[in-house]
Amino acid sequence: MKWENTYLVFEVAKGPKVIIDTLNTYGDEGWECCSQLIVAGSQIVCFLKRRTDLDEQPKVDKEEQKVAKLWSSPTTSTKE
Repeated sequence: MKWENTYLVFEVAKGPKVIIDTLNTYGDEGWECCSQLIVAGSQIVCFLKRRTDLDEQPKVDKEEQKVAKLWSSPTTSTKE
């Protein structure tokens, strides 16, 4: 997996609505808050990450496919 990282700084005095709205906006773009840090009791730093390899084709593990096929139930259609 490949990740892109950034951070946001919020003033505690502005209240939680600003934080929530901003995180929701970033979340719509694929960002996830992964850590927070309080600085001097007046600021919150939020560290964000998002995956950058989602457009890549997943690597196929032949052994994993073989095991999954062994454990999957067969689908049969019966006509009555």
